[in-house]
Amino acid sequence: MLSVLWIVIGVVVFSATVSAVGSDNLGEYIWYLWTTFVPSKASSNVKQLREIQREAIAVSTERSNTSSQDEFAKWAKLNRKVDKLRGEIEKLNAAISTQRAFFKSQVRRLIWISTTGMKIFVRIKYRKAAVFWLPKGMFPYWVEWMLSLTSAPMGSVSVSAWFMITDYAIKGAVAFAITKTAEMTIAKRKLAVPAAKVSDKKTGPEKKVPRQEKKTQ
Repeated sequence: MLSVLWIVIGVVVFSATVSAVGSDNLGEYIWYLWTTFVPSKASSNVKQLREIQREAIAVSTERSNTSSQDEFAKWAKLNRKVDKLRGEIEKLNAAISTQRAFFKSQVRRLIWISTTGMKIFVRIKYRKAAVFWLPKGMFPYWVEWMLSLTSAPMGSVSVSAWFMITDYAIKGAVAFAITKTAEMTIAKRKLAVPAAKVSDKKTGPEKKVPRQEKKTQ
């Protein structure tokens, strides 16, 4: 069954990628995409928070440039506005934190369903199916018996065995690819930063040691 073969490979590739990236990192990235491109209450709160933060910085800068003695009325008005904006920022931060926590919990649930849950479902549904058949007489009996576990026909590769094979092969390949990509990215960033120039100045004047002439007798 070619479809089962590719279903297993797809599930294992996705699981290995999630494991290498990290479910928390993936959740943060999906949260960023959601609040940036998808209209929702959370994205509206994030946008409003950024606007209020910019306004608070501008008002706080203006207050710092205003004398509390010479222009007390203006300074007091700006101070009240800064306090009001800070209160709004704290309120929005609390709402966004609650929304982020709920969103990430749903993402973790979806990740579990699409990885571990999908593996359980495929193993139960296709437990008696042959993913593919082995060449007759190519392997010893005990190898064929192990590859057919738990309920596939003798001489075929079962879903459970195929999961183990692909999981071992693909997890290593995905982890290697992600590690190499990260190393290349870090190397490019280091090359982009100009190297510090080493000073050629000497610490002090070079002292000349007088040569001792050989006395002739």
